[in-house]
Amino acid sequence: MITKQEWRWVTICSLLLLALFTLPALWAWLSPPEGWQFYRGWVFATDYTQYRSAMMQGYDGAWLLINRFTPETHTPILQYPLYIALGHVARWFGLPLEIPYVVTSCAAIVILTFAIYTCAATFLPEIGDRKLVFLLLLSAGPSWLFSVLKALIPTAEFFSRYNTAISRSEFNTFLTFAAPPHLPLALATLLFILSTVYRQWQTQTRFSPGRFSLSYILPTLLLGLLNPFSLPTLLLPLGLLWLASSIQVRRPVWRETPPLIAMGLAALPLVVYNFLTFTQDPFWGKAYGSQNTQPSYPLDVVLVSYGVVGLLALAGAVRQWRTQVQTRILFAWSCIVIAMGYIPVPYQRRFSLGLAPALALLAVAGWRWIAQQKFLHTIKRHRLTRVIGSVVFVLILWGQNLMFYGAYVQSHLGKGTAPYVVFEPRALANAAAYLDARGESAVVLTCEDVGNLVAGQIHGRVVLGHAGATLDVVARREQVADLLANALSGEADSALLTRHNVSHILTSAVASLECSPDYTPPAGWKREFSEGGIVIYGQQSE
Repeated sequence: MITKQEWRWVTICSLLLLALFTLPALWAWLSPPEGWQFYRGWVFATDYTQYRSAMMQGYDGAWLLINRFTPETHTPILQYPLYIALGHVARWFGLPLEIPYVVTSCAAIVILTFAIYTCAATFLPEIGDRKLVFLLLLSAGPSWLFSVLKALIPTAEFFSRYNTAISRSEFNTFLTFAAPPHLPLALATLLFILSTVYRQWQTQTRFSPGRFSLSYILPTLLLGLLNPFSLPTLLLPLGLLWLASSIQVRRPVWRETPPLIAMGLAALPLVVYNFLTFTQDPFWGKAYGSQNTQPSYPLDVVLVSYGVVGLLALAGAVRQWRTQVQTRILFAWSCIVIAMGYIPVPYQRRFSLGLAPALALLAVAGWRWIAQQKFLHTIKRHRLTRVIGSVVFVLILWGQNLMFYGAYVQSHLGKGTAPYVVFEPRALANAAAYLDARGESAVVLTCEDVGNLVAGQIHGRVVLGHAGATLDVVARREQVADLLANALSGEADSALLTRHNVSHILTSAVASLECSPDYTPPAGWKREFSEGGIVIYGQQSE
């Protein structure tokens, strides 16, 4: 049971996280760099345009999605239903698309905070341990140490392999709080279901039909709509754990069976629909299937990404394996999820969402065990060693995410090494508005980064946009690069433009978004729009 004092603590934590992530965004919206405007989120910034495109389509009344990041015609499908629904909400209340998105993002931060603590309270009886889980979950592997070593030893290329995994929200829950809202909401839903299943398995309580539906069926459907990749993460480990329990007692564990059957039946239509769509459909099977790969990192990179928490989790599992049933369940679940990250499918890395909370739950026991060691008590007796030890302790556990947050703030201030991650040139926004006025018939050829931004704001399409959404993206990059470099013959130019039904060509001289500013269009194409380094050429009708 969670006390009122605990709920107050969780509320304060959720409000603090809300302030940490929203105040820089509010500043970016109110005080962007000159000539720029706030446009997208910091985590998975390139993906935001897909969600905005989905919201636009929902605003127009659609419930099925069209891919506007590639010019090929195709069948609309059920994808990004959360964002399509937010578009409907914006239309119902006459709001800009960004308002429902921002409100949902804020709600997701709060909901995930409460879900993490509720899950911790399910597995851990001590209040101090529950709070410790939350603090450990905000930690990540100290990859910044490898960056320091790489700077000291430039020839040590080995350390470069640890630079990327830590920036993925599947490995770093701190980043999940700043991610597009479907990810924190999916993680919160996953934790809710796991907590409910564990409580039911341990107490053997019988649920009424209504409570059973609210506990298992509806959350599973919601999870599948938010993030279908999380359905295997939920069902496969639970199924294997049920099988292991049945083998242990040499009979089926019938009391634990109904929730699994209910969740499996609820997930089955979505699993089948997504499997058939992204494997059998000639367009979607390639655009979002075979070419949209998310391979897992090598095992050593994964282990380093979880850093000290991973080591503490291993120590905690060894420490309490024989005495605590929840430790055995969490450790087995974690091992299964890690193994799932290497199933030979294009999107294997996405199965890792949810692993970090399980490791944090296990890490508590490891933390407590290490805290009891005599050498730590010796260190605490001396002020200097206590101060130095505390600084080192904070840097190792939270230094990585402190660096991430520093980059987050700098980006929203329009400074740092990547100041325009969250901003868009106003000239490009005006160009997108110009193209949007041309309706669904507009097909725009431009560079990849520019096309990705434009596609999230128009009713037409782009020839090259998001890398995971443009069909035959590798070949398309070469085609677009050759055309914009004036490297093709007149006939080849005309054939490429005709094949993709291109109606407009966009170039950019904006710093950080350069796109062939010296491009010379073919005969018959004239400049239709020019502002702030953004130029649009259109084909003139005869």
